[in-house]
Amino acid sequence: MTESELPVSLQYLLIALQIIALGVFLYLVWPLIKSERWKAKFIENKTARSIIIVFILIFVFIWGLGAFFDYFFPIEELR
Repeated sequence: MTESELPVSLQYLLIALQIIALGVFLYLVWPLIKSERWKAKFIENKTARSIIIVFILIFVFIWGLGAFFDYFFPIEELR
């Protein structure tokens, strides 16, 4: 069963449930996020900054490869 086969009211219920779960998660985690010293932990720390830069470069590289193959080698439908 795909999402297009679900009744509209059930789709809205699932979306509302996900939004409520996100709100509860942020409510529980926000004090921990707010109490951290993010600049000292990630920006001023050279090792952490290097790891973040490498992760961003890997993400851009993988996204670029996916876009390249999607554009030049599209999926062909067999009929």
